[in-house]
Amino acid sequence: MHQLQALDWFWLVGLQEMPIVIIAWILNRFYIKQAVFYRPSGSLKSLTFISSPILILLLAITLSITFFYQISFKSLIALWHILIGTTFIGISEEYLFRGLIFPQILKAIGTWTHKDLYSAIGISSLLFALIHVLNLTGQDLTATVIQMVNAFSIGCLFCAIYIRSGSLLLPIVFHSLWNFGIFGLDGAILTPRSIFWMIIFNTILLAITAYDLREQKLSQRDIWIEKLVS
Repeated sequence: MHQLQALDWFWLVGLQEMPIVIIAWILNRFYIKQAVFYRPSGSLKSLTFISSPILILLLAITLSITFFYQISFKSLIALWHILIGTTFIGISEEYLFRGLIFPQILKAIGTWTHKDLYSAIGISSLLFALIHVLNLTGQDLTATVIQMVNAFSIGCLFCAIYIRSGSLLLPIVFHSLWNFGIFGLDGAILTPRSIFWMIIFNTILLAITAYDLREQKLSQRDIWIEKLVS
């Protein structure tokens, strides 16, 4: 991506995303009053396991930069600006969807069983996927559908990471790096580009999510979940 284009994109994202965070924070601070947690509360072993998808993504980004990206000072500056922009996206969308919408849906359901938790994760992730329909303005229908399906599955995974780690920081980091790989590195060798690979990719994501949210591990997070919806 050309440096000037990266700068233009960076400022566009900044203008779009930061007001969303500010408005959402003000509404939450004075009206919604939803607890949002940032300090990890799981064991070191659990946090290391939950962080493994982030480490894999970092490896993919490193390999992409090393073998598939022409490195120059200008390109590094452009990538830096894109990383700042994707961090804005990660902060705003994770705060909104995982920090506020997901627990509010769980509260609305009311009983907070593990089955209800799965429902809240699915509904919030579906809403997260639906906002990506706006990308139809800049890409074709097939690409948008693939992106929406990917967004649903990865939204479920972000919820799982938030629940298991007790910290919204991990989904923010994952989300920021994921978008950086897509926008800055043309997919970072991970983004599926066909229906077949989309199915494989999302099956893997949902399998990881299901494993993270198995009954045995969720039972260890019941106290934290009660704090989330209190």
